Amino acid sequence: MWKRLLPVALIVISFNLILYYFWGPQKREQHAVTGKQSLSALSLPMVNDLYTHTVSLGNGDVDWSLSLKTGQIAKWTLKHYHHSSNHEPLSLLSTKPGYAGMGLFSHDGGALVALLPVAILWNGSALSPSSLTVPSSGGEILERFLVAGHPVSLKYDFSPRGYVVKAHVDNPDHVNVVFGSGLNFGVSGITQIYGMEFQGPVYRISKKFQEVKKDGSLFFDSSVKWVGNEDKYFIGYVAPRSPGISTEIRKGGANSWFQLISKDDMDFTLVGQPKRYELLKKQDEGLIDTIDFGWFMFGRILLISFLAKPIFLLMTYLYSIAHNYGIAIILVTILIKIIFSPLAYMSYKSIHEMQSLQPEIKKLQARLKDDKAALNQALMELYKERRVNPLGGCLPMIVQIPVFVALYNILNNTVELRQAPFMLWIHDLSIKDPYYVLPIVMGITMILQYKLNPSSPDPVQQKVMMFVPVVMTFFFLNFPSGLVLYWLVNNVLTIGQQYLTVNYLLKAKKT
Repeated sequence: MWKRLLPVALIVISFNLILYYFWGPQKREQHAVTGKQSLSALSLPMVNDLYTHTVSLGNGDVDWSLSLKTGQIAKWTLKHYHHSSNHEPLSLLSTKPGYAGMGLFSHDGGALVALLPVAILWNGSALSPSSLTVPSSGGEILERFLVAGHPVSLKYDFSPRGYVVKAHVDNPDHVNVVFGSGLNFGVSGITQIYGMEFQGPVYRISKKFQEVKKDGSLFFDSSVKWVGNEDKYFIGYVAPRSPGISTEIRKGGANSWFQLISKDDMDFTLVGQPKRYELLKKQDEGLIDTIDFGWFMFGRILLISFLAKPIFLLMTYLYSIAHNYGIAIILVTILIKIIFSPLAYMSYKSIHEMQSLQPEIKKLQARLKDDKAALNQALMELYKERRVNPLGGCLPMIVQIPVFVALYNILNNTVELRQAPFMLWIHDLSIKDPYYVLPIVMGITMILQYKLNPSSPDPVQQKVMMFVPVVMTFFFLNFPSGLVLYWLVNNVLTIGQQYLTVNYLLKAKKT
């Protein structure tokens, strides 16, 4: 039975890998380039600003670029993260000249119009083109506006460390103003190689986390806890902190824009950061759901997510000891292999017993080849007499599948492994092995595994099983090296486990 199920399972896996390769996010992101058609569909506000007169402001983790003309934030650059392909600084807000950035707007006949400040102050003094650093006591930018003669002000509070900016809009005359996020705030534009991770607008109402997948506009009246954009590794969001703030999300193609609307004072928090587990947990438990722990096939499964979180926490604990995520992956793989060793033993034992029954099974098949009902009855009696479970070889393996998938999600979707070195030539566990050493060695271990397994009497199955390592190696060439490392270590441990069980434990039991 297990020999029939294994090729089917491997074919399903290979089919999904083909889907990732040809229709994964790397193909969708080719359309994420900002184009006039998709921008106009969002009705984004325009500004006569080339962002040439700006102020650079930075703390220990983020660099911001602020326009002196509009007061809008034009860039939100993470200091400790870069694009893997060209090592350029990674910005979660990259505004094109002519399009509005993050800042304050008013309504004009239904359209948004960027407000032009009459004054911009940094810690009480007039702001001029320069490069500023947030002091240890924090820093404040105050922008003052006049809207049809009515005073409105926007204040940003910056901390010396971290990714959070607190904002306050003072609106004493209750004019209708809007705070806009800028285009695609939170999307890093990183090309993802494999996986079906969501990229785009997300929000949370009460305890419910939602992804916005359809184009159009969504309006919420004072019920959103936070709203933003996410990609595989990063998120940018706005969290209202005062009542009476309405929220709107606009999505058109690969582009999105969200905004806060109120005629009263507004308090809110701006956050643009990596999706690090502990960071998200401190800010809001619901943000953890933006890490795709539960993905499997074409959707999310609660069981997978339930298993992935404790395994991930174990891996991060081991990292705190070893200070190397590659070593942490190896240790987690060993621990999981030890935990499942009783199930593996049951599987090998069942396979070995079924193999010993093959001569008798062939005799029954030859004698009852024209009577399938009688053959099935005879096989059941034989299994019962010898106390052999025909499903015993595959059931223990099926139990382990959710754990393997959970590990896949951890290694493929967590930003902690991004830019994390292992050893020698592996400088980033989230990208492929540049010299393809790990995937080739992994393919060799798969062939060794096949050789150690009892050979199938079916020649077609034999050919399929020999072809699978080649196919898997081909797809693993471009997989994140952390994933390949896990699979390689798991294969090596499985080979050792198979060898010891078949050549020592089972033989010792016979004698």
